[in-house]
Amino acid sequence: MLAIGHDDGLPLVYLAEGAANVVYRIRSLPLDPSTSADLSFESYGPNTPPPTEIEPLHMDPRLEGKLVRLRKKTSSTTPVAESQKHFDNMIKPLFPPENLVQQILFQPSKDLLKDCNARLREMENNGARPAKRHDFYLAEDETYGMLVTDMSCSDDSYQFFEFKPKWLAQSPSAPLESKRCRTCALRAMKKGSKPGLCPLNLMDKSNIVTAVCRIMGLDLRRLQDYSDSTMEMLDRLRDFLLKDPLLRRLRQLQIDKDPNGVLKANIVSPDCLSAMTLRDCTLYLKVGQKSIDARLGDLDLKSGKGKAEYWRGLERQLIHGGWYTATENEKTVGENLCQLA
Repeated sequence: MLAIGHDDGLPLVYLAEGAANVVYRIRSLPLDPSTSADLSFESYGPNTPPPTEIEPLHMDPRLEGKLVRLRKKTSSTTPVAESQKHFDNMIKPLFPPENLVQQILFQPSKDLLKDCNARLREMENNGARPAKRHDFYLAEDETYGMLVTDMSCSDDSYQFFEFKPKWLAQSPSAPLESKRCRTCALRAMKKGSKPGLCPLNLMDKSNIVTAVCRIMGLDLRRLQDYSDSTMEMLDRLRDFLLKDPLLRRLRQLQIDKDPNGVLKANIVSPDCLSAMTLRDCTLYLKVGQKSIDARLGDLDLKSGKGKAEYWRGLERQLIHGGWYTATENEKTVGENLCQLA
């Protein structure tokens, strides 16, 4: 992890990154009115709602429990203000506030973005940045960044888990004789028979232990070898996922927003784009002694531009290549079957 010191003028610590964004933790600094922050919360344009007015970064207690998320410059990423508009209008009304990683727009200084990119290049040079993320940097022409709910754990009083629920209901386009769900079919096509989380197991009382083992990184065949505390955590997550309505709500929305499947849907419609967004979000679980905080994140707008044919082409590959029906080729037939089998 790369720490960016106060002497650099950047009170941010690199935390993680995905294909579209880099996430930073805000480093705690002493209150010092003589020091100005690099994140400025300025006025918006005429067509964008104003951000929450916040004092300099290191001085404002309202920034506690927040992370900084900055967008990368790639052809597939959506401008931050557009993603925020979609989140406010299309996603927030669907879930209780406590079930979402909340997002607040802010305006980063140009120097902050340039310096963060310089740090990313330094990380590449010293081997501190994942190789698959090399050569992709922050969009220095981006006007906005986001403050998001911090679901990470900085002390031992919490444990943290995250996973992508993906397609909690089978693709409406899949063949009736399918032996794999959409997620397992795609995994088989991309990685052969390597096992992974089957989303359908999350919905099934008899198979949810298998899903929780995947989430926790446990070997289902060796449960007797794990400690009492590990097994207690497994039981807590199993009971929580069975009883909490969040995943069932997510599944129903995936169905309602795209009842016909990508081969028949108007892919650029708000509903279909929302369905695809909800099929690629992340569930974050912050587990304390007496409570579990569960929130959905990674809810950036999926862009229909350029994606329509990709999604349709992928679905045709899964269907015609026999990946849904597990008839893809003689060597792997019957491998990596999911709950459907």
